[in-house]
Amino acid sequence: MKNTVLVALVFGILISSVAGTTTGDTSGFGSITALAGALKDAVCGLLGPVAMLLVVVAAVVYAVGQVGTSEMRAKAQSWATWALVGAVVAFVIKVVGSMLIEQMYGVKLNC
Repeated sequence: MKNTVLVALVFGILISSVAGTTTGDTSGFGSITALAGALKDAVCGLLGPVAMLLVVVAAVVYAVGQVGTSEMRAKAQSWATWALVGAVVAFVIKVVGSMLIEQMYGVKLNC
C-alpha cells in the first residue's frame, strides 16, 4: 500500500511540474501535445545520465565485491547485475518512449 501511494505521489508531482512549464496558459495543461513534448524532454534529459550512472555504479559495486568474502562477492555480483538491468531498461524507455510519444501525438522529437 505504501508503494502505491509513493508511486502516485511521485507521478503527480512529475505531471504537475511538467504541466506547469508547457505553456504560459494559466488553466493548467494547455494542450496535450505540449504536455507530451515537455514530458519527452524531461525523460530524454534524465534517463541518459541515469543509465550511464547505473553502469558506473555496477562496475564499482562489482569491483568492491571482489575484495570481500564469497558471500559478499555473490551479493555484489547480484547488485551489479541489477544495476546493469536498470541501465538497459532506462535506455529502452528513452528510445521506445520517445518513439511512442512521436507516433501517438505527432510531436517531432530530437532525443
